[in-house]
Parts: sequence; C-alpha cells; structure tokens
Amino acid sequence: MRNEGTGSSMSRRSFLKGLGALAMLALPACRRAQQYAVEPEECPEWMLPGEATCYASCMPWATGAIPLLAVCYDGVPMALQPNPEYADVRAGIPAFVQAAILDLYDGTRPGKPTRAGKEHPWQAMRAAFRAWAGLLQEGRRIGFLFPCGYSAVRMAQVDELRRYGGASFYEYDTAALPRTNGFTELEAVQDVTFGQAVRYSTGFGTLTELTQELPRLDLLLIFSPADAAAFHPEFAEALAASHAETVRFVSHRADKTAQLCLYTVPQTHFLEEWGADADAHGNLCLRQPVTRPLRQALSESEVLHALLHGGELPDSSGKSVSTSLQWMRNVVEQTDEALRHGIVRGAAPLPTPLPPEPARELNFYLHPYYADGRFRHNKWLQETYFPLSGSCGAAEVFLPGRGEACTVQVGEHSLPGWAHAGLRGTWIPLQAELLQCRTGDIQSTPAPTHPHRPAKKLPGLKRAAAELSEPTGNGPQWSLQIEMSRCIGCGACTLACRAENNIPTVGAEEQLRGRDIQWLRIERYTDEQQRLHYLPTMCRQCEKAPCEAVCPVNATMHTTAGLNAMVYPRCWGTRYCAAACPYEARVFNFYDYAKASRAATGHPGNPRVTLRSRGVMEKCTYCVQRINAAKESGGSPPQTACQQACPMQAIKLIDLCREAPPQSVITAFDTPGTRPRTLYW
Repeated sequence: MRNEGTGSSMSRRSFLKGLGALAMLALPACRRAQQYAVEPEECPEWMLPGEATCYASCMPWATGAIPLLAVCYDGVPMALQPNPEYADVRAGIPAFVQAAILDLYDGTRPGKPTRAGKEHPWQAMRAAFRAWAGLLQEGRRIGFLFPCGYSAVRMAQVDELRRYGGASFYEYDTAALPRTNGFTELEAVQDVTFGQAVRYSTGFGTLTELTQELPRLDLLLIFSPADAAAFHPEFAEALAASHAETVRFVSHRADKTAQLCLYTVPQTHFLEEWGADADAHGNLCLRQPVTRPLRQALSESEVLHALLHGGELPDSSGKSVSTSLQWMRNVVEQTDEALRHGIVRGAAPLPTPLPPEPARELNFYLHPYYADGRFRHNKWLQETYFPLSGSCGAAEVFLPGRGEACTVQVGEHSLPGWAHAGLRGTWIPLQAELLQCRTGDIQSTPAPTHPHRPAKKLPGLKRAAAELSEPTGNGPQWSLQIEMSRCIGCGACTLACRAENNIPTVGAEEQLRGRDIQWLRIERYTDEQQRLHYLPTMCRQCEKAPCEAVCPVNATMHTTAGLNAMVYPRCWGTRYCAAACPYEARVFNFYDYAKASRAATGHPGNPRVTLRSRGVMEKCTYCVQRINAAKESGGSPPQTACQQACPMQAIKLIDLCREAPPQSVITAFDTPGTRPRTLYW
C-alpha cells in the first residue's frame, strides 16, 4: 500500500496497527480498566491489533465459583473460555457461563437507580448511602441478603460490619437448594452444568430467618441474584409490609423482589469487578475486571466498603484504583502473581454436599440453560436447542417419546409441567416468571424446534476401521474424534461454536421457519430400553465430499490439510452443496443475520472469523482460525471451540500425521463413499 502524495509506503502490518489505534480511541473505557488487570505470564505486555489477550477470572456461583479466561481483542471482551490451569479439577465450561458474555453488552441492563419505581439521580443516591452509613454507625438494625457461596472479600468486609451491633447477615440462592432425585438424564446435566448442590459454612442466616426479622429492620440490602419474592410468597408479603428502607441491587432486570423494594441500584457484571470466590474443591478463584462498567453501576464489595467509610461511593470516572482491589490485596497474598493464574489452590474452605431430595408429587428442577429463570433473557440461550427436549426457548425439559407436557395447578398458579408414567410425580421448571403467572395467563405458543428434533432409533453401532487416506508428510491432516458414550447433551459445545465463529442469532420467527444458522447440532437417538444417546453433528469434512463436486463456482474446496473449506466471496448461494450433503451440515444465510444479530445482542464478534454476508452457505470449519493461529505461534496443538468447552472431554482434534485414529470407529452414521474425517467411536 503506497501513499501517492508523499511517496511513503505503508505495510499491511502498519495499516492494521493504525486501525488498532483508532479502535483504542473509540473504546477508552475498556482500555482504562485493563491497566490494573494482570495478564498471564506467557502473554506479552503489549497487544498487536487483532490479537487476543486472555485474563484469568471467574464467575461466582452458589455451588462454587467457575474459573475461566476472558478473551479480549484490542481491549474488548469477546468470549469466555475454560482456564487451562484448572483442567485437573474441572474440564470445559457450561453453556450458561459462555452465554454470560452477552449480558455484559445487553442494552436492557439498568444504568440508573430507581426510587418507588421512578428514576432516581445518582447524586441523590450518594446522599442516601451517606445516610445508610450513619444508620450503621448508630447501631440501627440493618440486614444484608447475600447470594450463597463463599467470597473471601465478602467475609472480610462482613467481619468489619459485625463490629456494629445492628448488622445481620443472610444468604439465599435457588441454585444451592437440594435437588430432586429420580430424573436420571436431567440429574446428569444439572450436576455437570451447575455443580452438585453444596452449602458453605458462612454463619449467615436463612431466608426464613430474614422473613421473621424483616419487620424489625430499618434497612435491608439485597444482593442475591435469585428472585426470592417470586419463589417464597411469605417473604414477598413481609417485604411488601416492611417499613424499612429496602434496596435491591439488579444486574439485568427488575424482578418481583425489585418491584417490592423501595430502591433499585444497578449492579456490575462479574467481568467488571474484582473478587475472590471459593470453588467446590477448596480453591480460591480470583476475579478481575476486563472492562470498566459499560453503565454506571456498583459492585457488592464497593457498596460494603462505602457503608464502612461514611457512605462515600467510588468515583465514576474510574481514574482511581478500585477499593475492591484494595480488599483483595488484604485477603490474597501476592495478589498480582495469583491473578496471573486466577487460582490460589487450597486457600478456601470446602463446602458440605447436600443430599438429594426424594421424588414427590411435584418436583421442581433447574433448567440447564436458564437455571431458575435468571438467564431467560439471554438471546444465545434462547436460540440454542436443548438436546434433552429438542426445542429452544421453552421452559420445559422433557424426554421425547416418554411423556407429555401437562398443566399443573399449584395453589393459584397454573404451571406447565412434564409427566411420565415411569417417574414419580410431575416435573416443573423452577422459574420465577412462571410462578408469577396466575391461572389462565400462560399462553400456549409454539417453541422453535430443530429440523432434526425427533429422536431417532439408535442404529446398530457396528464398528470398523476408519476409511481414511494415508496421511502424507507434507503437513498436518486434521480429524475430529468424538467419543459418543461420553456426551450427556449439555449443549456447551453448541454455545462455544457460536461464540467462536460469529454465528448470529436469527430470531424466533426465523427459527420457526427452520432457518437456524447453527454449525453444530446434537442429534438424539433412543435404544431398545428408551434410553437417550447424543450425537454431536457438524460438517464431517469428507475426503470425498459430495458438496465439492456440485458447486458451480468452486466455493467449497479441499485444502492440503484435509479440510473442506468455504470461500465465501465465491459463493453464489445456489445451495447445490446443501442438497448434496448427506449429513445436512450446511446452513444458508437468507438475510443479513450478522448485522441484525450485532444490533440485537451488542456482541462485538471474533475479529479472526469472517462475518458471512447474505446469500452464502456456511458450515463448521474445525475452527480453522485456531489451527492457523497455532501454526503461526508454533505452540501447543490447536483445540476446536467445541473441544475446549466440552465438560466430558468427548471431542478431540488430532493431526493424523502425528496421532493414529481409533482402531475401530462407529460407521452407522456415515454415508458410504464420503470417507468423513469426523469420526465417532
């Protein structure tokens, strides 16, 4: 590239650096926050435009914090991935955690406080905090309702608050409640996704105790993300009748608990705050912000610090070091070094496992995507088909062919449930918005179902040697191995594929038309005993690909690495390749889904992956951008996004030149003559 006016030349690298500089000017809030974040040792201290930087962090959760890496491009958080240093304790990362990146950019996040349902200026809110700090110093009765789990920073601040005789502390979270035993397929997914139900020894009271104490409180601060008022009518009644000043900290939407409180205050996303939380294995997982709050909001630790220091809230400019970081340095030795790894092993107490509850006439369960309903707003989760049911956007989880949806009357509520003769009682999703629906309010609307939704009869799983070409020594030859017996249908791979490859949302209307754009689906099969089996299905990267023979413009072609590649600029959208593919692994862009998805979700997208335009075909690429990045760096072997996210480690990308495939593979799902590189065993 040459500038004709000056005669100077500009290299492609210099041009990209210039673009990166412009991006940094456009996003100063993200860059300023990361001046305090600590990168892993193996990462450079500077960033090139378009290159990823990972920050170790964690998502707090009632049954144990979930460690992760926040992947940022030019200072912009793009995706959440597993922390490799934690692989010996927990593999993969659940679907709802990966989707949490969308909540950071959600345009409906509150940015202003409210009082009695009306907007309340931040200046007035600061005055209220100074008054509440005065109540604390006077020894007035102040209650704190925290989420379940163990936070080292929270416990240190609580120790300081205990010096004031009027403070009392409680905890509540539906995710930490004992779970019903008896629905085997659902139990497996719940335990892998949310972790087993446990309780930490914090010395805090229960929600029942808070309900009894509420009439005597002068101030109540609610930090728990669970909608306690929706799940417990007695607490809702006490909250509505209370004369105390009640404050609900909200990170996304005003739930029933918030509606019954006098104040609501925006709360930060976990990627915008510092913290140190215990996992379920006695380790302390550290949390650090990868961006300044995109909307003015407060973290739990900032609120508690303010109450302990005259009610002075932090400066919204973000120029000063966070008070939460100061608390972290008090409870974590060698904080900067610990943040490089994200984990301090053996530094947290072990929780007590909770025994499962026996099945009864009404059995409530956590939805593996939406939990107790707190993630129902997430558009990625809304458009991800849950393998157990084969549908998306629906609250119910049911076994296909083994039961039926029903309506159950619970007091004054009419709830959708699922009944089966082989299981005791009716199974109802534990979701706040359903419990708030009165009789007749629930409308029966069709949920988008996958084109491959019906559970198929499991064919005879005959095994044979894989029909693959002899690998050459000229370069890597890629193959994907999937151990079918390990898959439990959690859907983590599907979310990882979406986040990594810029797969757009299309909306419920398009899904009802069968125009889903997912690259990876999980098919379901039943055996003679009506047990479910799952099959992750994507482009099989056939050595003799039928799609290549029919493309009139050579848009689909074979690479020297054995991949069936798509050249998007060549594609005319004839869809001949989709008609020829026996695995139905190709999808078509009917509209400009990428642009609409960006507007709907605010997600910035992976800059290493092409945004596909309207009228082209697309499909799984084995995350070729990761393969190329590993080739450039010469580091560890590449992993596909689905492999990295799988908690059961059922997926593995191998180089056939270095590692032999299994001696025998399942060929029941192969079309003769195609010689697929994706192998099931």
